[in-house]
Order: sequence, then C-alpha cells, then structure tokens
Amino acid sequence: MQDNITLASIYRLTAVNFWESAKKLDMTLEKRNDGSPTKVTAIPFYFLISHAVELFLKSALLKRGFTENDIKKYDYRHDLDSLLVALQKKDVNVSPETVTMINGLNVLHKTHALRYDALLKSGKKFWPPTHLLLQMHDELLSLTRISTHNS
Repeated sequence: MQDNITLASIYRLTAVNFWESAKKLDMTLEKRNDGSPTKVTAIPFYFLISHAVELFLKSALLKRGFTENDIKKYDYRHDLDSLLVALQKKDVNVSPETVTMINGLNVLHKTHALRYDALLKSGKKFWPPTHLLLQMHDELLSLTRISTHNS
C-alpha cells in the first residue's frame, strides 16, 4: 500500500496524461457548430476524458482523507457519480456544469461502454461539445492541488 499523497500524485499525473492525449485527439475531430463531434471516431476521446475524470476524482479524494482501500470499494471503483458525491460530502464545491458533465459520462464509464460496446448500444449518446469536457478537466485538476490539511 502506498501513502495517500503518493497515490494521489500518481493518479493526478496519469489523469493529466489522458487529458493531454484527449486534447490532441480533440483537434482532429470533425465537429458540428456547437462543438459536438459528428462521427463515432470520437469514442476514444470520450474514453480518455472519462478515465481522466475518474482519476482526478480519486486523486482529490485521496488528498482529503480517502485511502486506497476506500477508492477500491465497489461503490466507487468506476462510478463517477459516487466519486463525485463522496467529494462533495467533503465540502468541495463543484460547479453545476462539471456535475452535469460527470453525470452524463457516468453510465458510459461505469458500464465500460466506451471500451467495448458504445457502437452497439441504441439510444441517445452523451456526446457534449468537447470544449465543455476540457473545461471540466480544468476544474477537476484544480481540486487535486490542495494539501491534505485543506478542504
């Protein structure tokens, strides 16, 4: 077991790597006027984004007293909504826009649809304009910067 700060730093660095890759991919996507992608070739972008969200949330929680065992519990493993609620219970303010983006990504992420069967599932997909997701990452990154002595 690693200490919380070391693990939080590893998660944060890995999240930033996924985020940076998503930004590069974002520049290659064909988009509508609102900034949402036009083709299913955007699936890897959304995968990178959602995995970075998971890691940012876990990093922020580790810096606020969660342990490695806590974040490995079934309730939190890949559930972005549960991770977000746990962070909010630590009196962390998260903007309504970021909450909306995380809630929208949660089902795709939790069910691993972006990894395996996003093309097979029928129904409405959560493909928001990519700039909104990148803004969300800015906010989540800032939530991982605090020391363990701050809330």
